[in-house]
Amino acid sequence: MDSFALVEKNAEKVTGLSVAKLREYSPNQFRKHLESKKGKVSFRSFFPVIGRGNILRDSLVTSTEIDAEIDKILEG
Repeated sequence: MDSFALVEKNAEKVTGLSVAKLREYSPNQFRKHLESKKGKVSFRSFFPVIGRGNILRDSLVTSTEIDAEIDKILEG
């Protein structure tokens, strides 16, 4: 088994979803799935971040929301 196949197998084991299904899920759907299995999901940073700030804001952002925000920036 090659390394990538091993990573996919481990991802399926940890998440309970096939890699094909994982690719279909939006970040928010994936978070909800994980929370239903494991409890609340949170992200932490253990080092100071210098740059553009917290890109996650208060929650995960869908690709549709990101695209809409980019469209607004490009229009302006």
